[in-house]
Formats: sequence, C-alpha cells, structure tokens
Amino acid sequence: MDQFEISELADWLEAHHDQLLDKAELMPVAKVQAAVDYLQVLAAPAKSYLDRKQGAYDQDESDHKLNLLADEQPLAAVEDRIMVNHVDGSITEDQINFTYNHEPVFEGGYQPKKDLNIVKFGLEVIGAVATTGHLQTVTAALSKDAVVTLVVASARFRQWQEA
Repeated sequence: MDQFEISELADWLEAHHDQLLDKAELMPVAKVQAAVDYLQVLAAPAKSYLDRKQGAYDQDESDHKLNLLADEQPLAAVEDRIMVNHVDGSITEDQINFTYNHEPVFEGGYQPKKDLNIVKFGLEVIGAVATTGHLQTVTAALSKDAVVTLVVASARFRQWQEA
C-alpha cells in the first residue's frame, strides 16, 4: 500500500458500491487493513485489533471517541463507529485537523450500507491528504478510534456478506 492506493481503494469501493451491497463483490478487508497499516496510526498491525479485547484497547491505546462497553469482548464486536467526515487546515504548514461523527450502524439491526459508507468515505477523506506525501502529519492528526473503526467496519461488512 502507498499514499495513492488509499484513494484508489476508496474509488474502487465507490465504483463497486452496489455490487458490494448485492454481495456480488466482497469487501477487500486485507486492503483496508493494509491502508490502515500504511498510515502508521496504530501500535500493532490492523488485523490484530479485531481480536483485541475492548478493555485492553481502551486502557492502552484508545483516544476515547468510541464507546467501548464490554471490556472482555473483542473489538470486532464493537457496535459503535467513528466516521472520518472532513479534513481542514494547511498541509503545507503541516497543520491539519480531521473531524468525526458517531455513526450508529446497529439501530434496528445491522445496517451494512452504513458500514460500507464509513469505510468508503473515511478512506476518501484520508486518501485526499495522504497523497500529499505528508504522512507524519496525517498520522499525527488521525484518531486511533476512527482508524480502528475502518478495520472493524470492513470486517463486519465482510462477515455480513459471507453470512
């Protein structure tokens, strides 16, 4: 994964939106995880966070944007989502800020379209600034919980597709 592939992945998700929801194409979880790993926001490989206990993550690494309610449950079971929805600032001055929204994806049952949009839109926003080559600035500005959300949402969406 490189700085341009994040945007390419977001574009692919957009182009295949209907096929993903129709389960004709599978969510490329490994590519989402590779994008997260490229961003170097998390202390361990993205894949490992799915099995990590919520309590351990909350205590050791979380920036406390996610509602982590079950200490002994894995992060894969988290029903809360943090969506990257905007970026502003000045990349040339290495001063950027991401803004986030809480997104309920389980109100009235699991809503796969919301998870797909969280992953797609988050990668689109992050990819737009990642292509500038200022990786350290992007890494420093990103919320760990928002990045973990990309991992959890893509895995949960894929699980829904395979059910």
